[in-house]
Amino acid sequence: MKDLRNKVVLITGAGGGIGLNTAGFFAEAKSRLVLTDINELALENAKQRLAKHGVDILTRVVDVTDLKAVEKLRDDVAAKFGGVDILINNAGIGYNAEIADTSLAKWQQLMNINFWAPLYHIQAFLPMMKEKKSGHIVNVSSGQAYFRAPTWGAYSVTKLAIGAMSEILNVEVARDNIKVTTVYPFLVNTGFYDTATASSIGEKIFFMFLPLYSDKPETVARMIFDSVKEDKDVEMVSILNQFFKYIRVAPPAAGVMDKITHTFMSQQQQESLGLGKVVDAVGGILSSIFDTARKGIPEKGFQIHEIMSGEHEFVDGAGPAGKHKFEFKADWGPKNLVDFLNPSNDQKFLLSELAGTVTIGGMCENMPVSGTLQLRYIQDQKIRYTFDFTVDGEPYQYVGEKQQIYPWNLPYSHTTCFGEVKNMRTGKVISKSVTHFDLNDLPEFLGTFKLTG
Repeated sequence: MKDLRNKVVLITGAGGGIGLNTAGFFAEAKSRLVLTDINELALENAKQRLAKHGVDILTRVVDVTDLKAVEKLRDDVAAKFGGVDILINNAGIGYNAEIADTSLAKWQQLMNINFWAPLYHIQAFLPMMKEKKSGHIVNVSSGQAYFRAPTWGAYSVTKLAIGAMSEILNVEVARDNIKVTTVYPFLVNTGFYDTATASSIGEKIFFMFLPLYSDKPETVARMIFDSVKEDKDVEMVSILNQFFKYIRVAPPAAGVMDKITHTFMSQQQQESLGLGKVVDAVGGILSSIFDTARKGIPEKGFQIHEIMSGEHEFVDGAGPAGKHKFEFKADWGPKNLVDFLNPSNDQKFLLSELAGTVTIGGMCENMPVSGTLQLRYIQDQKIRYTFDFTVDGEPYQYVGEKQQIYPWNLPYSHTTCFGEVKNMRTGKVISKSVTHFDLNDLPEFLGTFKLTG
């Protein structure tokens, strides 16, 4: 994990949305900020919102497509901070239309903002990073680099271009101790789509229900921040991006998906197939069904009582030597299955709150805990437990994982959890544990399952 205190972080498009929320996380980490945007008022509001963190903030109104303006920004940053440690190329615009209907002027605007602007910033600030042999660049692409949706062709092309450039650059600059992270947001509920138009019934439904399946900007911002702390090469954000990425490996399936998307999203295609009235009628029915479902689905969930017991040992000097008892008891389960099974939000997909107690020999007994459990089978073949508790006024956090969950090792991977306890005030790991439940206990464990709601 990187220590981000006093690191100089430059974020483009920082006046709102993902950019502003990302700046907030770095401000909490006590980084020094350089925020740019084309909107002067938005920048001033952003600076006022972030002032509470007490960090240095430099704001500049910059047209990111103007190379001379970017070079002037580089000189200003060098004069104030000596350089940039982390560059986050976040600024971007969207556009939807068939490629044949996209003017050259619009192509140039999209390429200038979504591709050339990040490249200008890389060309301006990368030499500084190379000189000091350290740095981190984040390029925000889009899930449409993989889901190349017809009627969004020009936008998809620009995001595919920045994604490819970014991933290649990461390999090429590694020798200079520089990391490049490529982030692929799925759908984010910001003003990004304000300039998009909805002519077909598919597009109307898409925009109507965008809040139901899109990520919040703060969710994506948190993932950008974490990807920097964890030195990730790629942050896919949503498992749906993983799906669209791998379906590209199967051209027939990708072709079918593209044709269906085109028919659904393109008014011209619907009319050429003589489906205009039919699609309008179906769309009206779907809109009514979705609206009813959104208002009327009762909250149904489930709950399970889980017990894991095993051993732990304190890190040298943090507690008594040797192996000690570690026992975890908790109730977990979602209150709402609809939210629990929604794959559009990777952070909350198959995520449940938990509450219970923990016993850590030599430290505490039956101490109340609260936190979350996430079934991360698809993302990284894990189940992750995270919970907080307090002992003698000190705040602690436990993070445990059941790892390498594959069909051939379920008896072991599903019953064995590797964990660490960290003192949240000092940031130091104080204990490591291995806990499990015996397969003979499985019937009793499953017997605690009950529906709620």
